[in-house]
Amino acid sequence: MAKKRAHLAFLLMLAGLMMAPATAGAASVEAFRQQNGLLSHNPPAWFLEGGFIAREKNPNYVFGPVQDFVAALSGKTTWLIEDLELERLEQAAKEGKRPEYSLFLEAVTSDRVQYWVFVVLPHENAQAWFDARRAFHGRKASGYYGETHKQLERALRQGLKIRAELRFLIEKGATSLQEPEDVIIGKYKIRPIFDLGAGRRMDPAAKIQ
Repeated sequence: MAKKRAHLAFLLMLAGLMMAPATAGAASVEAFRQQNGLLSHNPPAWFLEGGFIAREKNPNYVFGPVQDFVAALSGKTTWLIEDLELERLEQAAKEGKRPEYSLFLEAVTSDRVQYWVFVVLPHENAQAWFDARRAFHGRKASGYYGETHKQLERALRQGLKIRAELRFLIEKGATSLQEPEDVIIGKYKIRPIFDLGAGRRMDPAAKIQ
């Protein structure tokens, strides 16, 4: 129940973000942060050094590391966390727990502001990742995530560390309807490092289907 409430709170906060104008300029960026309770945050090294998927259901690829994705973006980048999310994270740490939580990567250029929303995955294995989904979706989890569970297991057996899921892109005050996986491959030419369907590492020169 607590996980469902936290997830609902995140969705409500995201809806607020979608309605808030995100225009370029230091003053408007600061106003946007204050309006939505976003604070500067230093993510853990294991998150930045790990790979990530970029589609909630049926991802095709693993990308990464996260820090390489950040470096590939133009403009100034800042990691942010929602204040209530930080409180939840700190309380979990006191209880010896390592929950999933959300981070925002703010990317500011002269003509736009973007927010890339990541879910941090602290899981050491694919079963723990699947269990987190099952705790929320119940019996539907197998249908939603069963194949991905198998694919992630195969990737982890080959030495990958998958530490995040890129969940949304917020731009001009609206959440993109495109899957982040499609956006970063098509628009930003970010190349994956692992093909989940084929179960193998990607050749840097290989064509992406």
